[in-house]
Amino acid sequence: MHLQFLIEDMSGEVLIRHIMDKLVMGKESVTYDCKAFKGIGGFKKNPVHKSVKTNKLLNDLGIYLKGFEKSLQNIDAAIIIVLDNDRRNTDEFRKELEMRALGAMIFIDHVFCIAVEEMEAWLLGDKEALFKAYPDARESIFKEYKQDHICGTWEVLANVVYKGGLKKFVKDCPTYREIGKYKSIWADEIGTYMNPDVNKSPSFQLFMREVQIRIGS
Repeated sequence: MHLQFLIEDMSGEVLIRHIMDKLVMGKESVTYDCKAFKGIGGFKKNPVHKSVKTNKLLNDLGIYLKGFEKSLQNIDAAIIIVLDNDRRNTDEFRKELEMRALGAMIFIDHVFCIAVEEMEAWLLGDKEALFKAYPDARESIFKEYKQDHICGTWEVLANVVYKGGLKKFVKDCPTYREIGKYKSIWADEIGTYMNPDVNKSPSFQLFMREVQIRIGS
């Protein structure tokens, strides 16, 4: 079985690679690869699958689904699309994603795995991993977080792990590029210690079930 991941951004790829390296250990018949985009982008009103690539996941979704369906057609494979819910209604967002895949005539096994609200919720879902990576993290702030709550999740994580908290982080890292850099660092350092079997994030648990259905538990 080969899993092809389409992932919203680089920090998501960092985390998925940590998770998958743990899951495929000892499974020689399972392989995976990741395509990370530079943000989620947005759906086109009139999608044209042969249009110029933007490197934004939703903009390019039809292009990459069709491309990977063609390249993977002769092997046992599935495409797993991992992206943030942000503040969308999750059920409606999933339906729209499926409609886009249907409109692109995608027949290969594929599934949309949506992090609620953001993928940083998956990092906050493993307390032991978080505090192993950041022993000085602020537990009082961590305890206030409600798992998979729509609350500005990456800001919560920054407030927990960054020395000086969110206010200091925003001052030190005022640009999107700097924020993205730290998101990747957090994904790498916490992901190193994550145990996929104990994560408390409901959306992460859904992701795990979809992966395990395809590779075996």
